[in-house]
Order: sequence, then C-alpha cells, then structure tokens
Amino acid sequence: MKTTAYAFIFFFFFATWISCGKKSAGTTQDQNESDSLITITQAQFDAMGMALGVPQQVTFRETVKVNGKVVASVNGQAQITSRVSGTVKSIHREIGDYVPAGSVICSIESNDYITLQEEYNAVSNSYRMAKANYERLSALYRDSIASKKDFQMAESAFKSIAAQYEALTQRLNLLKADAKEIENGKIFSILPIRAPIGGYVTQINCVIGEYVTPEKTLMTLVDIDKVYLQLNVYEKDIAALAVGQKVEFYNPNNPDSIYSAQLSKIGKAIDPEKKSIVCIADILSPRKSDFVNDMYVEAQIITGERQAVGLPEEAVVKVGEEYRVYALQEKKGDNYLFKSVKVSVGEQSSQNIELTGDVPQGQLLVRGVYSMP
Repeated sequence: MKTTAYAFIFFFFFATWISCGKKSAGTTQDQNESDSLITITQAQFDAMGMALGVPQQVTFRETVKVNGKVVASVNGQAQITSRVSGTVKSIHREIGDYVPAGSVICSIESNDYITLQEEYNAVSNSYRMAKANYERLSALYRDSIASKKDFQMAESAFKSIAAQYEALTQRLNLLKADAKEIENGKIFSILPIRAPIGGYVTQINCVIGEYVTPEKTLMTLVDIDKVYLQLNVYEKDIAALAVGQKVEFYNPNNPDSIYSAQLSKIGKAIDPEKKSIVCIADILSPRKSDFVNDMYVEAQIITGERQAVGLPEEAVVKVGEEYRVYALQEKKGDNYLFKSVKVSVGEQSSQNIELTGDVPQGQLLVRGVYSMP
C-alpha cells in the first residue's frame, strides 16, 4: 500500500512538472513572435510620411549607358571668312546673338575689293564693245559682206573677253556685290560680310582695325535647330543597338531635365583612342534652345523592355547581403504591426526594383521605410 501511494505521488508531481514546462515553452514562443514585430503608431505613420502598397506589374528597361556630346550638323555650323584681304571696319554682332541668314555681321575695308571692281569695270566695257563688234561682223558675214577671217577674229576676241567678264561677275557674286551698279560706275571700298546660315554667334576671332586675309576665320555660327547627339558606345554594347531605339539623355549639371532622342546611325569604325564607336541620335525634344554646341551629356539607350513584379525602390532595404521589405501583419486600433521579410531581387531601375522568387502577399510598407526603427 505504501509503495502504491508513493508511486501515485511521484506520478502526480511528474505530470505537473511536464505541464508547467509545456506552458512555459508556449509562452516563450508567443513572446518571441511578438518581439519580432515592429509597432508603429498612427501618429508615427503620419509624421514619417509612410504609405502602404502591394507588388505590381512594372516595366523594366534593358539599357546601354553611354556618354557623348551635343554637336551641330555639318549644315548647322559655319565659319565666316572674308574672300578678300582688308581691314576690319566694323563688327555688328556679339557672342550669343542670333543672326538671321543673309544679314550683315561685319564689314571689311579693302583695296583688293576696289581693284577687283576696277578690273570688272574695264572688262565690262571691253565685253560690250567686243560683243557689238562680233554681232555686227556676224551679220555682215551672213550677208557675205565681211570676210570669214574678220568674223573669226571678232568671234575669238569676243569669246575671250566674255570668259573674263563671266569670271569677274562670278567673283563679285561670291562677294554678294551688285555687279550692275559697278558697271554703271559705282565703286565701293567697304565689303559687307553676310551670314551664310541663320544661327547663334559662338566665336568672334577679329577686332576692329585688324588686317585679315581669306584664310582668317572671323566668326563662327551655330544653328541650334540642327544639333544632334554624338554618342560613344563601347564595342561590347554595339550588338544590342538598332536604329530607331529610344535614347534618354541629360547634362550632369542638370540631371533633373531629361531629354529624348532616337538612334539614327550606328558607327562602323572603332576610335583607337577611346576604344568606342561613334553613334548618332536625332534629338526629339522640342526645346533645343536648352543645348549648346559641344555640350557634354550622359545617356542611356533603351534596348528592350519587359514586365515583371516590382516595388518602388525605396520600399526595399538592404541589410548586409540580404534585401528586406516590411509586411503589414495586422492593424490594432491606432497601431500598425510590421514584420521584416527577406526577398529576392532582380533588375533595378531608377524608380522600381524587381521581386523574384516568393513574392510577399498583402500590404507592404512602400514609403517611409528608412524611418523604421
């Protein structure tokens, strides 16, 4: 009987110990789960500008990053010279001025210009006389009044002087001079220099009183409406390019202003110094006045696009070698309970980051993540 009583008492205490142990273990587990949650009050949520969201289908771009510059096309820039030697009499424009095509930008006082006009005047008089004599003998020769020899001599003299007359006329035309006025006896000492294209003055290389020759560049004009992108692309990236692809570019000094262009030409030779290939893109942005010739730019050529599940970039934080998001577990009254969840990421753009593998369900913290304790 005593043995049985002792056995019963031992069993009672053993069962009670096991029961208490299980209860203690369950309480600890619940406590650990509670400790792993982050509580944010409504006031904190509002003050830190937090927002909730869910993973969505996002467009991710495949791009090639390049650099380059804005340059004027061959028909959009001009170097202004004087076709005759002389002294700069006046300069009518300043750097930055817009110059319409055909307008006078400076003037040259030139003895050579005077000499050319004198020569033209003399040849013009000889030409008229030779022409009249040729026409007279031509009529007489047809009527068998003048000899063939006299006619041929008159014809030869007329063709010779006509060639000189035409050459001098063309020289005056190149100078934009009025040949008819010169034929009527007017001689000009000042040669106006006119803009061959419309554009902005980017360089002035002369001063008043300077003696200049035809080899001297007086001014440089650039037509901003005829600029394009010259991009330097590394050889390894050329295979991904195709004419017609969209290009986005910006000046590093103003990265918030993004402009668009379209790839129009792909180079066929490698620059031995830069180890890159020059490609051309036509600028599509309407405000070309924002650009200047030779302006450095950074750009990305969009070679492809695809859809994938993603979140705003600020919704994902990197902790060590892991990427994590904050998933809303529940909302109790004015309290938000979040749990840090590990995720796998893929492509990353300037705004979104791709989620791969198991994507967390439910609402996630998408703004204000970096304010989490």
